[in-house]
Amino acid sequence: MKLPKIFLTLIIATTAATAATAQERYFQPLGRMFDLDMQASIAADEDDDAPFSAVKPVLIPSDEELPIVKEPLGTARWLRTHFFDDDFLQFSSDVHTITVNPILHFQRTYVRTDKDGELAYFKRQYPKADNDGDKFYFLNTRGFEAFGRLGKRIYFNTEFYENQARYPRYEDSIINVMRGIPGQGFGKAFKVDGKDWAIVFGHLSVDVNKHITITLGNGKNSIGSGYRSVILSDLSFNYPFLRTDLKFGNFYYYVLWGYMQTEHWFYFSSSETGERQYKYASYHVAGWKPSPKLELSLVEGVMWKNTNKDNVYKYSPNAMMFVPVIGLPLAANGFNDDNRVQIGFDANYTPIQNFKLYAQYNYQGKGKVHGDQDSEAYYGVQFGLHWFDLAFGAADGLKSHIQFEYDYSNISDGKHSSDFWNYGYPLTTLNVVNTGYGETILAADLEYKRVRLEGMLQHANWFDRKGITLRYMLNPKTKWNVYLTAQSRTIDEEWHYDNNMLVIGMSICPQNFYFDF
Repeated sequence: MKLPKIFLTLIIATTAATAATAQERYFQPLGRMFDLDMQASIAADEDDDAPFSAVKPVLIPSDEELPIVKEPLGTARWLRTHFFDDDFLQFSSDVHTITVNPILHFQRTYVRTDKDGELAYFKRQYPKADNDGDKFYFLNTRGFEAFGRLGKRIYFNTEFYENQARYPRYEDSIINVMRGIPGQGFGKAFKVDGKDWAIVFGHLSVDVNKHITITLGNGKNSIGSGYRSVILSDLSFNYPFLRTDLKFGNFYYYVLWGYMQTEHWFYFSSSETGERQYKYASYHVAGWKPSPKLELSLVEGVMWKNTNKDNVYKYSPNAMMFVPVIGLPLAANGFNDDNRVQIGFDANYTPIQNFKLYAQYNYQGKGKVHGDQDSEAYYGVQFGLHWFDLAFGAADGLKSHIQFEYDYSNISDGKHSSDFWNYGYPLTTLNVVNTGYGETILAADLEYKRVRLEGMLQHANWFDRKGITLRYMLNPKTKWNVYLTAQSRTIDEEWHYDNNMLVIGMSICPQNFYFDF
C-alpha cells in the first residue's frame, strides 16, 4: 500500500528535524489568546527595554544563537513534545530557523431561535429567506503557518487558510449584504447555502540596525491595547503594506503605508465595471515611553482620495502620501478634504504590576449628522482596563485576566463611513455607521494548567451578546484547543431576533476572526 505524498513529505521532514525548545515568534500573533499572553508579559515587565506595544503586530527580535541547540530526535517523546508542548516542525542550521504549524478550525454550531424565529429586518428585504429553525451550522478551516529567521536580522512568516462555512441566518444575512466574510475575504457559493473562501498572510521584516526595522507584508495591523480599536483594527481585509519602525531610546516613530479594500462590495465598487475600489492609506505614529509603566502615542491616519478631477476611479497614489512627516497631511488638507485625515491618541499606563489602564481618541472633523443643520464632530473614544494575574502569583500554574472596555463612535455621513470605518475598521464591529454607537465589553479568562474558562458580555445600543467557553488546551504554546461554547444573542425589536447557540469545535489559529456583531 502506497502512502499519500503528503504523509511521505511529513515523515521525511519530521525525520530531518530535531526536538527541543522552539524559537520564539518575531511577529506576535494578533489572535486573542496570543495577544493576552504578550500583554500580560509586557504589563509584568518593569525593565526599561520592555517592548513598545502601541502598533501590532509587535516585533520582538530573537536573541537565540544559530544553530539552535536541540536534543536528538526521539519517537514517542518527540511526538508527545511537538504535538502537545511545542511547535510542530522545526528546522535549524547555521544560517536559518524555520517553524511550521498546522492551522485548523473545525466548528459545529447548533442554533435554537426564540420568539418568532425570524429576522424581521432582513425578512422584509429577502422575503424568501429561511428561518434558522433548529439545525446545525459549520466552519471548516485548514491551512498552515511557517515562520523563521535568516541570520540575525531577517525574519519572515506566512499563513494560508482554506475555508468553508454555513452561517446562522443573522450572520449569513449580514455577509450577503456586505458581499464579504468579516475581515476575511469574498466567498463564493458552497453547496446550497454555504460560503467558500481562502486567505493568505505574509511578512518579511529586516532589522536594518537596532534603531530601524522595515517590514513588507500582506496582512493586518492594529493600534492599541483594547479588544476593539477606534483608530485601526484587525477586522479590515488583508492588505499589502510597507511599515517602518524607528526606535531611539524611549521614543518611536512608525510609518505604515497600505493599499486597503472594503468589505462592502455592493456599496463601494464601480457601478460601471463592478471592480473593487481600493484606497491608499498612510498612518504615522509618534510615541514616547518615559517609563516602563507609561506609553503615549500620537497617530495621524489618511485615507487618500481614489478618484481624479473628473471623479473617475484611479489606482495611482497621491505623491504626498510618501512624505513620512506626521501632521503634514492635516496641514495640507484639513479634516474635511477628499483626502480624509484623522488624528488619534493612544495611551496605556501600568500603575502597578499586572494592571493596565488604556485609552484612545480618534477625531475626523465635523459634518452634518443625519441631515441636521448643526455640525457635529466625527470621533471615536475608548477607555478600558486589564487586570492580569488575579491571584497575585499565589497559585502556581494559574493564569487569569479580566478586562472592561467601553467604546463609542459618532458617525453617520456615508462619505466618512466609506473612508475609515469601511476600509480601516477603527471599531471592530460591522454596524458602527450609526450616530451615537456605544459598546461595553466585559471579558474574563481563567486558565489552570490546560483547562481554560472564558466569559464574555457585550452590550451595545442595539444588541446584547453573552457567551461562556470551556477549553482544553491540547498545546498551550500553539494554542491548539478543543472547546465548548454556550452563547446567546439578542437583537433589538426592529430585527426581532433572539437565539441561543451551542458550539463545539477544535482550533489552532494565530489570527482573530470576528463574529461578535
